[in-house]
Amino acid sequence: MKKSGETQRMQIGNGAVKEEIDEMAGSEVMSLAQGMERSDRAIGTKVIDLHVHVVGVGEGESGTGCRASREFIYSPTFAAMLVSLKTAPFEAKDRKIREILLHSIDTSEHVDYAVLLAMDGVYKNGRLVEAESHLVVPNDYVIEMTGENKRALFGASVHPYRLADEMIAETKRCVDEGAVLFKWSPSGQQINPEDDRCIPFYLCLAREGIPLLCHAGTEFTMRTSDFRISRYSDPRKLIRALDIGVKVIVAHCASPSAGSVMPFDQGHFEELMQMLRDAESRRWELYADVSACCSPSRIGYLERIVREIGEGKISSKRFLYGSDFPMPAVDINLFRKPLSSHELLEHIKEQGNLLDNHYRILKQFGIHEAIFTNACDVLRF
Repeated sequence: MKKSGETQRMQIGNGAVKEEIDEMAGSEVMSLAQGMERSDRAIGTKVIDLHVHVVGVGEGESGTGCRASREFIYSPTFAAMLVSLKTAPFEAKDRKIREILLHSIDTSEHVDYAVLLAMDGVYKNGRLVEAESHLVVPNDYVIEMTGENKRALFGASVHPYRLADEMIAETKRCVDEGAVLFKWSPSGQQINPEDDRCIPFYLCLAREGIPLLCHAGTEFTMRTSDFRISRYSDPRKLIRALDIGVKVIVAHCASPSAGSVMPFDQGHFEELMQMLRDAESRRWELYADVSACCSPSRIGYLERIVREIGEGKISSKRFLYGSDFPMPAVDINLFRKPLSSHELLEHIKEQGNLLDNHYRILKQFGIHEAIFTNACDVLRF
């Protein structure tokens, strides 16, 4: 059964009742005091992971609508996802991946809600180009998943190069179905955020007060068919959307995947930091998520974020929590000091709930506490 937008907003907007929170906690033996403490948490104190990918290959499945190219299926990215999901390649069916994702959300002790992300295909001249769409996860499939789990929120995806009427209709439909954000990958979906065709989409999002989560930096998770358009992943190309009044969330803080050690791995971290400093004076609703930052190559960027907030240069409210699950999370705290073989083995063995792993790693790293709950004030409920 689909979850309507109104139902989804009611579940979160007024604070959860004790019965719902008890179910979320997964414990029938919670004490009354613990139950009341958790049920009294206002919306502003909910931990929301706003960056969780839904993946589907479509092979041997019926009804999911997911599709993945051979390039994606045989990519290091998909292999890393399968390792994280503890799933063998021959078991990587859509329903199996779906089951693991929803179970991870259900059993998380620290993450109250997770946004599941759809991914629209590549469109040119109003038509879907299947040959260049390396990963497609339909909105209807994610709507179906969130209808099964009240801790899962709908992250929609609509390509702005669809036929204008079709694009607006699908955007409005997703809003009505309870979408809390929309997701783009400019290079992977071949979207130029400065293109005039994006303006109707921006106007719709600004009117509805719903944010756009946009990948920035070189895209490795979802391959592009044209590496010349990697320039579309520069956050400065989103200034037009910001000036229109769209809430924009820049994914991964626009940091490079491998710390810029490879010439083609171009991040835009410095550019984004300057944009965040300018956001107050320019009245932009600009934010950045810390997804995929549990990587040794991104330690320096996280340390910089902690410093920028600590020195008062950028408000902590500008940063939001996300994991990039099911991409693996590495305990970056282990790399801040000499690592013994025993510590490494213990880290490898300690693989509990994967959403909780990411939360604990960043918590121990020392990112600002507000980052874990800031999405409550940004997403549309």
